[in-house]
Amino acid sequence: MKTLGCDIGSLFSKAVLMDGENILASKIIETTGNIGVEIEPLIEEVCRQAGVSRFNLDGFVGTGSGAELLEDADFLEDEIACIAWAARCFLPEVELVVDIGGQSITSMLLNDEGEVIDFMRNDKCASGSGRFLEVMANALGVPVERIDEEASRAKRRVSISSQCGVFVESEVITHVNNGEPPQDIVAGLCDAVARIVTSQARRFGMGNRYTFTGGVAKVKTVVDLVCERMEGEYQPFPLDTRLAAAVGAALLAETE
Repeated sequence: MKTLGCDIGSLFSKAVLMDGENILASKIIETTGNIGVEIEPLIEEVCRQAGVSRFNLDGFVGTGSGAELLEDADFLEDEIACIAWAARCFLPEVELVVDIGGQSITSMLLNDEGEVIDFMRNDKCASGSGRFLEVMANALGVPVERIDEEASRAKRRVSISSQCGVFVESEVITHVNNGEPPQDIVAGLCDAVARIVTSQARRFGMGNRYTFTGGVAKVKTVVDLVCERMEGEYQPFPLDTRLAAAVGAALLAETE
């Protein structure tokens, strides 16, 4: 079955075309104020890459904060359910999924069937999210894709005490003015994000096996620092972590 999953997120929108558990094509674009008219070209491009006609799809499911813009979807599903389903299909033994997205962190506890039995989202504060890390790194002149490279050069982690984005930015500026090397500050920011993520995950009591999804899960420095603080076994999500919700949506399309 060839199914399409679209995740219209707050910062990025993703489309994934799958045949069973195999990704045939995928694409990620920035979510702009004009995303309503950009969705159709996104879908068409993914179908073109996969060599599949839009009209020959076996299913199409939408998710994300802007899912209502997907007028042609067979149905819409909450992104938490989509991420959990993707985890169930690829990592059936995982009990805890922590999605570190662009604007929020969501922790999900799963049962043996991969159903969400509890979750918590810090949607009132962007601390620890992708946007948080991006803004702070940019303040240092470090692109997100170079965070791991910069952190690997650090001789120490500069202490970042606040969890509020406004105060962290002030701390970063102070460290810069005090002559701290940018790579040491980046390492400190990664450690601050890891503390925030771990703190939220611990409120669930964690699980024996866990994984991370979302854009920040691609930052190895943050993942490694979280794993140092977590108990249990870390199982890496086997696909691009940014695509987890879209992949789950495509997989759910097969169940209808």
